[in-house]
Amino acid sequence: MRIAVFLLLCLSSFGAFADGRICISRDTLIFSNQATGTSTTQSSNVTNCGDAPFAFTDVSVHPATDAAYHVMTSCATGQTLAAGASCRVDVTFAPTIPGQVSGGLWLRNTTSTPDQIVTFYGRGVDAQAGTTTLQFLPGALDFGPQVLNTTSLPQSVTLRNAGPSTLTLRAVVMNGPAAYDFRVPTDCELGVPIPAGGSCELYFYFTPTKLGARAAQLNIDAPELANLAIMSIRGLGVETLVPTIDVIEFYNAPLNHYFLTAVAEEAAMLDRGTLGTDWHRTGLSFRAYPAGSAAGLDVCRFFGTATGPAAHFYTADGAECALVKTNPRWLYEGIAFRALLPGAGVCPASTEPVIRFFWPGADVSQSRHRYVRDAATLAAMRALPWIEEGPVFCSPQ
Repeated sequence: MRIAVFLLLCLSSFGAFADGRICISRDTLIFSNQATGTSTTQSSNVTNCGDAPFAFTDVSVHPATDAAYHVMTSCATGQTLAAGASCRVDVTFAPTIPGQVSGGLWLRNTTSTPDQIVTFYGRGVDAQAGTTTLQFLPGALDFGPQVLNTTSLPQSVTLRNAGPSTLTLRAVVMNGPAAYDFRVPTDCELGVPIPAGGSCELYFYFTPTKLGARAAQLNIDAPELANLAIMSIRGLGVETLVPTIDVIEFYNAPLNHYFLTAVAEEAAMLDRGTLGTDWHRTGLSFRAYPAGSAAGLDVCRFFGTATGPAAHFYTADGAECALVKTNPRWLYEGIAFRALLPGAGVCPASTEPVIRFFWPGADVSQSRHRYVRDAATLAAMRALPWIEEGPVFCSPQ
């Protein structure tokens, strides 16, 4: 036993636990837009930041690397890098045609993290770049909660050429941390010009492979765009669908004030007259998620102070909530419920928009808001001198 301990101490003192470590100064080289017919070079240093040598088992350009990239490196297959020593990677981007292209250099080695790659991204542009604009309708997608390994209903996105010139799609690519959770059938054909004002459709499906927030980006490239057009997509992987609750509308005629609650006890108190005898249900409601659940975003609830409106205000927009908290005319009352936000004014499939209306009143104290989903009530509100502010929640069906 003493001999074993003695040997362990001796081995430790002679560096038995020394290890080579690979450190890369830049493992991603971003070239952005580069005019065709020109070139630029970026570099990365590869260092042994450990305390023992390591060797390169493979230094090679990834086979999918575009021909616009030219790689020069002093790192080599079979080379041993002593502790503290380094080698250099130089990548030149020289596009000859417009378009987003990528590449990579493998730096496989004998450290504990053997599979290392330096990746590079760049986009060739020519005189066409910036001659037209692409619009996503809606501007983003949110699938909300979806049971793990099941597929959602489709959501569509229109790609609209806002002009003034034609638009020729070169690439429709998904990337991001959960890109493979989203499938994109399309009737948008690559290489076929879309005239100004024209459009085509993409259809998205969400199949979460892991629990929690899942996010990706849609990237569209065309020679006529000044930069890549990028749209965010997200969803939530859940073990079971999050239950929804009713957000119930009450009305106080003497105050001419509408009020929402998703709290059953609060609704019961209003029904009993505990909080005043002038509150009555309108018969209208919409669905949302309970406060504290995994789905949706927190909806902040405010009530006017002595110098503010004698009314309530609700928002699921984090920036708007933070701004209203700084307004001395509003008192923050807490989280009322959780809801999905529309993307560019459009709600995801299987949800319905809740529209916010504003009544300015004769002065600040008389101003108020109302939140409406019901189609008949929407038509009636639009016939009145309320100001329509647009969809602010997406109510699950």
